Amino acid sequence: MRNDRHTQLLLIRYIAIGGFVFCVDVGTFQALLRAGWILPAATSLSFTVAIATHFTLNRFLNFRNFERTIVQQLGTYLIVAAVALLIQNGAVLSGVYLLGWPPLLAKIAGIAINVPLGFLGHRYLTFGHGIVGTLRRRRTSVPDSSR
Repeated sequence: MRNDRHTQLLLIRYIAIGGFVFCVDVGTFQALLRAGWILPAATSLSFTVAIATHFTLNRFLNFRNFERTIVQQLGTYLIVAAVALLIQNGAVLSGVYLLGWPPLLAKIAGIAINVPLGFLGHRYLTFGHGIVGTLRRRRTSVPDSSR
């Protein structure tokens, strides 16, 4: 039961940090668009600023897991974030060019898709055992069905 409560608190803090980072992301995105940046570049740079903020706040204020080094965690974070960036750009470009949405609405849709995926990726990979460690643990915990 404690693990469920602990996960709930992590998710609540993750969402609160995400709300702040959302403001950083959208504010940067809007400023870059007003400055004349093209849509994919504005999406990518605002996302980069946001994930730097997100990593730092989640490492020190939310997950507080220091078992792996900051370099190891950052490496995993960047992989999870790269997947999220692909999803984000896909959502923004699809929303704008296929659905005719305003860029900000498409950006918000991309963020909404990434919240649950990002939480799980960061909870169990970035601030957990890492990608390799998680795969090793899963492989050793799965019973051999060939016996």
